[in-house]
Amino acid sequence: MRQLAIEVRAVMVAADTYRRAMAAALGVGVTEVSALGEIRQDGPLTPSELARRLGLTSPSVTSLLDRLETAGLVARRRHPADRRSVLVELTASGDELLVAAFEQFSDDVATAVRSASPEHVRELGELLGGVAGALRARAGDRDGLTVGLARHLAGRSRSAEDAAEGNSGQAE
Repeated sequence: MRQLAIEVRAVMVAADTYRRAMAAALGVGVTEVSALGEIRQDGPLTPSELARRLGLTSPSVTSLLDRLETAGLVARRRHPADRRSVLVELTASGDELLVAAFEQFSDDVATAVRSASPEHVRELGELLGGVAGALRARAGDRDGLTVGLARHLAGRSRSAEDAAEGNSGQAE
């Protein structure tokens, strides 16, 4: 299992590197790409919902949306149910850009798994879906994440103390 965790981490690091490169190719920052992805997946969204999803402050999201609007990738329109709020949606060119980026991503993934059998690709998809679900669940449980991290740190401290005691006992 540890080796699987190492390999999943390697995929995550590679995906993060890929996302930075794709953001540069699109002419925007990584946070902007994340915002565009959230809007494309579940949008239109309010700025406050986008701020919550991205972990940003309201002023930061306003600046981000100003940049995306200036680039012609998103538009703000009045919220139909709440006149005090706006919804952020992709423009046609923003949607087109994201579709092209995802097609490129899909091509790159297809190239990587081209030699695998369809059954293995299906199994890998199911496995990755399970990993993604577990990671999302842990990320959504801040208290559980904090407790788990503390437990792992305490375990490492005990292991280090045990090792130190073992080494000092051998020196005698």
